Amino acid sequence: MATEELKPLQVREAIRSELRQLPETRWIQNLRHPSYCLRQPIPILIRREDDLVIASYDDLELSGKGEDVRAAISDLCGKIVARYEGECADQKGDSPTQEHSFLRQIVVEIQPELVSSQLWEEAKQFYRERLEVIPDVLKGYIKLRQEYVEVIILVSGHSVALIEQLSKIDLEINQKFHPLRFYVEYKRSPHYLDLDNFEQFH
Repeated sequence: MATEELKPLQVREAIRSELRQLPETRWIQNLRHPSYCLRQPIPILIRREDDLVIASYDDLELSGKGEDVRAAISDLCGKIVARYEGECADQKGDSPTQEHSFLRQIVVEIQPELVSSQLWEEAKQFYRERLEVIPDVLKGYIKLRQEYVEVIILVSGHSVALIEQLSKIDLEINQKFHPLRFYVEYKRSPHYLDLDNFEQFH
């Protein structure tokens, strides 16, 4: 008996499902922590195993897990902070280990600050000005949460060069407005986005 032909919609869903399983690299610009930030963006490998998302940072051989990308990256960031604090506590005047020296190159300690409404408006304006010069950026949505700032950027393409350019902007804004910790996602389609309580700032 001949196999029943798949309908175009089923084919597209099958392709999307397969693509969702492929590993991808994302760049993160902060550690989702009020007392630590990154000196430079770091590459995180995202892969999916069944219903679990795994975020890995190979330079430290650390992985975080979660039900979605955000949760997995947050778990990984927590482990990076814990490793940093553990290495600092273990030093006690001894010669720094290679891992401690590496961590000091990527992590910097900061003083937690309260977020004022003026700082919030300045951050949005600064971010808006940086995005306006990139034609591939279509729209930007932003929401201030208790622990971090959630940002969704709609882009017309998804090239490596574009993502690297955007990650440098994200690092710049994280360093300039360090009381705010930005979690940024890049999307190519506005479909299926949950934009409740988001403000379109670009």
